Amino acid sequence: MYREESIQRYLDDLASARPIPGGGSASALSGAMSAALASMVCRLTLGKAGYEDVQSEIEHILEQTEQLRARFAGLLQEDIAAYGRLVAAYRIPRATGEERIERAATIQKQLLEAATVPLEVVECAAKLMHLCQRIAEIGNTNVLSDIVAATALAYASAGGATSMVRINLRSLKNAQLAGELEERLTTALQTVEQCRLEVAAIVGRRA
Repeated sequence: MYREESIQRYLDDLASARPIPGGGSASALSGAMSAALASMVCRLTLGKAGYEDVQSEIEHILEQTEQLRARFAGLLQEDIAAYGRLVAAYRIPRATGEERIERAATIQKQLLEAATVPLEVVECAAKLMHLCQRIAEIGNTNVLSDIVAATALAYASAGGATSMVRINLRSLKNAQLAGELEERLTTALQTVEQCRLEVAAIVGRRA
């Protein structure tokens, strides 16, 4: 839906009193913008004098940042759809015992989806941060500020999506599954934080 709409339409909807779109899709958008900036730095490194030795690697990194940009855009829409289904699940009638059982099962199913979509946002942000670190090491020094901005956006993407993951995991009754998802989240966040610090140090040396 929003992939074909203007950014103004999305922002207007985000600012509205409706619960959808919300923080999950906004986090995915932040990730998409981060990936786009990373791609820009790659493109401004390709073909530039002084960077001949890294052209092949930069081309490969560019392919990955573009794949992540597309995935973040997809996750933006998937998060909206997942949360919409969760809202609908809470509206299922519960007048009878059978309805209550159906409602509870549906809510649990949709809570899981509403947690796994933003979890993928965090994991994509971790992959992107890893790429940003390498771009900071070998990319065009004239646009290092843009890779810093890309890193900040990826960090925000991960942080925002994390809150969405955890609020849904809190209501998940399958403790083992919730624990597994929390472990994935923790691993991704560790990568995000480590790469954020590395990018700052690298840019400090090269700028």
